[in-house]
Amino acid sequence: MKKVSLSFISVYCFFCAFSQKITKEQYVQTYKDFAIREMKRMGVPASIKLAQGILETENGNSELVKKSNNHFGIKCKSSWTAGGVNHDDDALGECFRTYKDAEGSYRDHSNYLRGN
Repeated sequence: MKKVSLSFISVYCFFCAFSQKITKEQYVQTYKDFAIREMKRMGVPASIKLAQGILETENGNSELVKKSNNHFGIKCKSSWTAGGVNHDDDALGECFRTYKDAEGSYRDHSNYLRGN
């Protein structure tokens, strides 16, 4: 019985280690350089970008950010010609922009806010 319990606990701990959620602090540490770079490039405060990214992605844990690298919930709209992914938000199956990496999302967010 002890071996079975120990085996179960070991397997449980193994899976827990891989399913831990990213914290707000980890999100900031991971993406602060992108936010600072964009602040210098376009004048959008890094704190605002990081705060919105935290809210939109649930600290980087949301399904949308995992499948699209979209940190700001920017939708495709008709002018968007790059890739998109369907995701349920305000309506079912809305098109959200996809990015090669998080840096692309941060850059596009600055452009979007500045109307570019």
